Amino acid sequence: MKNPPRVAAKETTLLGVTLMLVSGLGFTCSILIASMATRGGIDISTSNVLRYFVAAMLLLAWHAASGTPVRINPRERYAALGLGFAVFLMGAGYLGATQYIPISLAVLIFYTGPFFIIIISRITEKEPITILRLTAICIAFSGLILALKVGSAGSLPIIGILFAFAAAIGMASFVTISSLTIRTASPQAVNLHSLVGGTLLFGLFLLIMGGPSGSITRNGLLLLLGSGFSLAVGFITFFAGLERIGSVRASILMNAEPVFTIIIAAILLGERLSLGQLAGAGLVVIGIILITGLPDSARQKNT
Repeated sequence: MKNPPRVAAKETTLLGVTLMLVSGLGFTCSILIASMATRGGIDISTSNVLRYFVAAMLLLAWHAASGTPVRINPRERYAALGLGFAVFLMGAGYLGATQYIPISLAVLIFYTGPFFIIIISRITEKEPITILRLTAICIAFSGLILALKVGSAGSLPIIGILFAFAAAIGMASFVTISSLTIRTASPQAVNLHSLVGGTLLFGLFLLIMGGPSGSITRNGLLLLLGSGFSLAVGFITFFAGLERIGSVRASILMNAEPVFTIIIAAILLGERLSLGQLAGAGLVVIGIILITGLPDSARQKNT
């Protein structure tokens, strides 16, 4: 006997939420491991090239082992390769921002992406801009301010802020274009093409900047292999979750990533979380519950 449509939809949403949370954890672990490698002497641009290359190769190996086709129609192929630019914009924009402004502020600006996503999705996918969605985004964003302990911006270089907003636009473009492309193409095939496109752009950027400038040790390479593996897990589960819950809810769930980063870094480095950070993490969780925990009928009423 088949499950009623409402039960099946609820199970699909729950699976999508779980996959997106695993995705956030994968991205978090990838960033933390890569930071360990850069502290060991590998420059950031080389780190980006190597870990994205590893992620792309792992995904290609997964396709080969499972027999899943990687070919997609030319229209979707060009769109998927174009996603590589969004991948590069996210990485290069965030990296550029941290050279000029505090990391916490760069992360906060980066996570204005959901506001862009809800606007773009209104145009591209006819997603309604509901009171519930706006409330959930604002609560989660307020939680990030507390969790990241962001102070006054003061007189900061405008170029750093522009870099961070470029990364936010890259994130919004990646999520919304991915959501449209996977309607007619295999999500993981789109994923592979976007990773390949991003890796090529990171490689080109490295060459333009004069090539590797740091030392690459055996331990550093092992760390980047681990970072690349975590990155592959992050992207694979992201596309699988996006297929099930859509771009708007996926963008809210992405707010869990910096919270994961703070908690895991505190565990690994022995740092104590302040009451404000714990309260901020709680607000992010509340925002996630608001956008994912209510039935579709309740969401539609909040227009």
